[in-house]
Amino acid sequence: MESLLQKQVELKRRTSSTVPFGYRLHDKDERYMEPIDKELEALEAVEGMIVKEEISLRDGCDWLENYTGRSITPMGLKKIIDRKYGTRQERLGIIS
Repeated sequence: MESLLQKQVELKRRTSSTVPFGYRLHDKDERYMEPIDKELEALEAVEGMIVKEEISLRDGCDWLENYTGRSITPMGLKKIIDRKYGTRQERLGIIS
């Protein structure tokens, strides 16, 4: 019983027609999405490398697609990173 309640806590309400990278539609209720741990962990690793400017957005997208089997565009990845860490100019302190 507890695992069922715990599983519901992980669900995220769907807010658009697009399912974000790292999530899939819930089997029983399409109004909710459930996380895909492998994709979210890979996304977090790539985000860190891009923020540190160790790899490019395109290289990050290629790596994510190769590792997870799910594609993401460089602009999609950029939007995720900008929301979480701020724009590149903000991160470098050029603008505040």
